[in-house]
Amino acid sequence: MNINLSYYLTILFLLTSFSISAQYNRYWSNSFNTDASLLSGAVVGGGSGITAIYYNPAQIADISYKKFAITANIFSFYNTNFKNALVEGEKTSDLKFRVQPRFVAYLLRPEKWKNTSIEICTFTRDSYKYEQLSRSVREVDVIATYPGDEEFIGDFYYRCEYEDYWIGGGIARELSPKWKFGVSGFYSYSYIRYNYNVTTRAYNLDNKSLDLVEYNYNHYISGFTSKILFKGGLTYSGDKWQFGMAVTTPSMRITGSSTVSREVSTHNIHNQDGSRKEDLLITDQQLKLRTNFKTPFSLSLGTKRSFKKHSIYLSAEYFGGIDSFAMINQTQNQVLSSGSGYSIPSDNWLGVSSKREGITNIAFGWRGDINDHLELMGGFRTDFSFDKYNGAHDYHNPAEIITPSIDQYHFTSGVEFEFLHSDVIIGIQYSYSKDQHLEQFADFSDPIEYDPSTNTILQGYRNNSMSIWENTMSIFLGFTYNINNQGN
Repeated sequence: MNINLSYYLTILFLLTSFSISAQYNRYWSNSFNTDASLLSGAVVGGGSGITAIYYNPAQIADISYKKFAITANIFSFYNTNFKNALVEGEKTSDLKFRVQPRFVAYLLRPEKWKNTSIEICTFTRDSYKYEQLSRSVREVDVIATYPGDEEFIGDFYYRCEYEDYWIGGGIARELSPKWKFGVSGFYSYSYIRYNYNVTTRAYNLDNKSLDLVEYNYNHYISGFTSKILFKGGLTYSGDKWQFGMAVTTPSMRITGSSTVSREVSTHNIHNQDGSRKEDLLITDQQLKLRTNFKTPFSLSLGTKRSFKKHSIYLSAEYFGGIDSFAMINQTQNQVLSSGSGYSIPSDNWLGVSSKREGITNIAFGWRGDINDHLELMGGFRTDFSFDKYNGAHDYHNPAEIITPSIDQYHFTSGVEFEFLHSDVIIGIQYSYSKDQHLEQFADFSDPIEYDPSTNTILQGYRNNSMSIWENTMSIFLGFTYNINNQGN
């Protein structure tokens, strides 16, 4: 079979547009549907295979023949649940199904470069998609100056879509029979689409001629960042033990910009003494605001212990913290505003800040031979959030991107076998996350008209009663063609 490099490069770049769903604000949600995935990514010390360019580029040198890999996620089922997010006792669920390719790579060993291997790849490093539209309608006496009950309508809309596409290349060299060293570099293009909206209205049921009372808050972002980063790796191989280390640089921004719109408005709100307040409007929209989605320095360590018919793997990765920084930078204040009776600041109205907490994830994997052509694998890894959800802060300046991000845990299992000179993996991953006693997105259960001490306007006081839990089940299929290993 005559297969040339240009053919693979064509496929490689045509597939860069495909993505999968993972989780924004976590580093280890990605899974590439390779044997490394079935080991839960515990492969820094050995066993990364075609994904060496990502986990530890020194292991690129472990492969002495050409390989081409394309992996697919046959089926993924995502079930995200919220309780008390907006209304006490109310549960909302989001179900998603996805079928997409995930990781494409080509590895070659140039004949003229002794003990040297090269790899190129493209994959989706991170992907997050969530959308929620909710409405609550109830009869409640929310406006003290109007007689009787009012019809209260609370609308909540949330949408966040984040994608991070990577294209990379790496090279590794066997320094000696025991030592290998490698480096890789990546170009990253990440974008976000974000909308957060809370709208509440109330009108008198007995006298509809009375004015409608309204509150609206809306925040919209559409932006991107392109950046580069590099990774260096080292491995040592003994008789039964292997050790590995990899260092990843912080990302270096090339370019990035965002369109941002943010607005808060009120209509016919009354003071606690019954007098009508001046209507409020704070609004701005600007294009091409400087944007930078940063990733931090990281250090990973791993080991592999080989036995007669099985191996165990252990890896850990520390991600450095990043203090609060301007993810989206507003250079000019062009806010349009009216109404001075509310303590809502408008400085840096379109700016967006973010931060990265320092975290350490760990992974464990096991691999055993069933027979000469079939292997069983399994693993576990933590996936801690670097910016956990701590409430929906409508009036923070600069603003924040609200994401219901919590810690997650992944369990993997599957088999690898040979078929027509290829390595095929079939496996399953179950992921679980849960957290409770979180601040609500908004409170539509017991609305009040206005409380100046907390700037609560036509909604209730947000309490820490919200719970989030997510269950994800994925079935993997991976295919790696061993181009120059026809004898196996």
